[in-house]
Amino acid sequence: NKVMCLCGWLWLLYCLHVPGCVWGLDGGGEGACRLVAKPVSGSVYRAGDVVIGGLFPIHVEAPPPEQEFRSIKGNSTYTIFYQRAYRWLQTMIFAVEEINRDPALLPNLTLGFLASDTCLSEGTTLGAALAMVTGKEASVVGTECGTTPEVPVIIGDARSSASIVVAQTLGPFDLPMVRQGYFATCACLSDTWRYPSFFRTVPSDAFQALGMAKLLRQMGWVWVGLLSGDGDYGKFGVQLLLQELQGSGVCVAYSEVIPKVPSKRQIRHIVDTIKGSTARVVVLDYLDLFNGSILQTLMEEVVRHNITDKQWIASEAWVTYSTIAAPKNLPSLAGTIGFALKKADIPGLGPFLTRLHPDGDYQKSDPFLRELWEEMFGCSLGVDLSVTQSSRRQCTGSEGESQYADVSQLRASYNVYKAVYAIAYAIQDMMACRPGDGVFNETSVIDIFYEKNKCNLTFI
Repeated sequence: NKVMCLCGWLWLLYCLHVPGCVWGLDGGGEGACRLVAKPVSGSVYRAGDVVIGGLFPIHVEAPPPEQEFRSIKGNSTYTIFYQRAYRWLQTMIFAVEEINRDPALLPNLTLGFLASDTCLSEGTTLGAALAMVTGKEASVVGTECGTTPEVPVIIGDARSSASIVVAQTLGPFDLPMVRQGYFATCACLSDTWRYPSFFRTVPSDAFQALGMAKLLRQMGWVWVGLLSGDGDYGKFGVQLLLQELQGSGVCVAYSEVIPKVPSKRQIRHIVDTIKGSTARVVVLDYLDLFNGSILQTLMEEVVRHNITDKQWIASEAWVTYSTIAAPKNLPSLAGTIGFALKKADIPGLGPFLTRLHPDGDYQKSDPFLRELWEEMFGCSLGVDLSVTQSSRRQCTGSEGESQYADVSQLRASYNVYKAVYAIAYAIQDMMACRPGDGVFNETSVIDIFYEKNKCNLTFI
């Protein structure tokens, strides 16, 4: 009854968060079944004794054009295939396969995975997480209805706001889960009372705020401007930085918030503030990584105004953003100082990424591979071309490598890699536990294979 009640409450919360959701399996003659609707835009699944969940923003909705209300405009929103996030997903698969081949780490246990596209939407992220933990991610094989196993651990999401939504929804039910954030840096997620089951492989923003405050004091920059993004990431980040600056002698000349979908007028206002201020240092901090197009629009306006006398301080979200470091922006951004996530080398990942091919067997189980290939090489697979693809040439299948396979700047990918291994080592420690040394009640130990097969039990 408790389990049924829990599932009911979780489903109700999701429906309230995503209006109009309809999801279920519908019988249809001779035992056949079909999926009525699906809250997850796409997923990649592989069975295992322990199935690790992954949340990745494979698709990102492009900012809508500014409406001037001078004519009737249709729905012009579209999504962008985010190759970087697909590389994160493939890094998770690479780590799982690497662990499964290791005879010493988990010799008698096979890891599986269920990775879903969140579309950079809090509602979609929550729906995917609920589907994972309740085992309701439907799979239909022939005429047999089935579901994927319950997922005891989720890696993701990349966005702090989405991670907060999932943590707040599942936290009150004390689900024994570990939601490993690989790019969720918001310091608010360090609150172990509110988010007791949230762990991450990326540093909290609290350390970045401390570092920025020390940098400003060390360089003697005591009159600065502050720009930040809208949302939880920006709000909490600015609060942390202002707290670190208290009593330091550093004063803030202005503090501007960049809206999630800024108008041209709002961009011009921000740039006019930067240009008109006597503050020579501009701290552009806590802007969402996925607002790259907005940041580029801002920088284009900065360059257009020929603002070349400012010292920019960058956060980890955009300091390594290759689009912003374009030659056309260098007159204004030359000399920028920033904080970056640690990069690392993952041996074997490069060849693993280039193994993918639209004609290979892997394409059958990966709904994203076809789109990846078309986006990478600007071509189209298949005969029927959509309106957006009508001007594209046909793919030959022999196209070369692209930036997707570049493993020289592995930062978020490395965090995903570490998260998978952290889970594997936790399972290894659990299986190695002996009577008298357990962390459970009365120092007992748990048999992971026995408990795995018990009904309605979620484990890690």
